[in-house]
Amino acid sequence: MSPSNSKATIRMIAASFAAGASAMVLVGLVGPVAVQGGLSVRDALASTDSDRPVIEPLDVAAINAQLAEAQAEMDASRARTDGAMERLEQLSDHHR
Repeated sequence: MSPSNSKATIRMIAASFAAGASAMVLVGLVGPVAVQGGLSVRDALASTDSDRPVIEPLDVAAINAQLAEAQAEMDASRARTDGAMERLEQLSDHHR
């Protein structure tokens, strides 16, 4: 194989590889965008059929009940650990 023939073969292989890699990158980047665009248009058209409000109203009474329950749990936990915390503070003050 002559040097010029060898260089031409190497160039052809490199160009073929570059074209294949470019095609894969193009399909990898453009394909998902095109598919996602098609899906979002279909979903947007399908979502216009609903009469429900976009944001559900808040149940204020349920939220207040959860907050009251959490506060009660915190108070009970604090009552269980008050003695231990006082003892810890006494020990830490004693070593200073």
